[in-house]
Amino acid sequence: MSKLIVLSGVPGSGKSYFSKLLKKVKQKHIYIISSDELRSLVLNNQQDLSQDDLIWKLFYELPRVYCKDKDAYVILDACHATQKIRYENIKPLEPLFDEVSLVMFKLDKQLVFSQNIERDFPVPNKVLENFYDYFQDIGDSDKKLYKHIYVIKDNNSLATLIDRI
Repeated sequence: MSKLIVLSGVPGSGKSYFSKLLKKVKQKHIYIISSDELRSLVLNNQQDLSQDDLIWKLFYELPRVYCKDKDAYVILDACHATQKIRYENIKPLEPLFDEVSLVMFKLDKQLVFSQNIERDFPVPNKVLENFYDYFQDIGDSDKKLYKHIYVIKDNNSLATLIDRI
């Protein structure tokens, strides 16, 4: 059964950590598509936003390749900050997968700021504040599109979620 797992959360909330942990536990058929990793691969700099049209085109095209593996877990690792982004970019991919789920990371703001410092490329505090202001909670369009919606409120719930997925 192929699954598309869309991650949503501000930078530093644990999306990439979760992806890597899921890959470690499940081991096979895990395809992680990360906007940061694509920038690193294509532009040699994950902070280079100059070619973002190309990066996002690749980001949303790669699931079309990986869905051919009928046992695939395709993880889209990006902020997906608004309901519009989560709906409009994912809706065309829905028919390609047996199941489409949303994992929203809603960790305590101070925890996210401290985790952000530990990143290889920390996001400036002002930019992170802007992400919090811009970020939208789960809405009606999310509830229509996603078969499962999981909310991560602390790092202790990651293991439980991995077992459920």
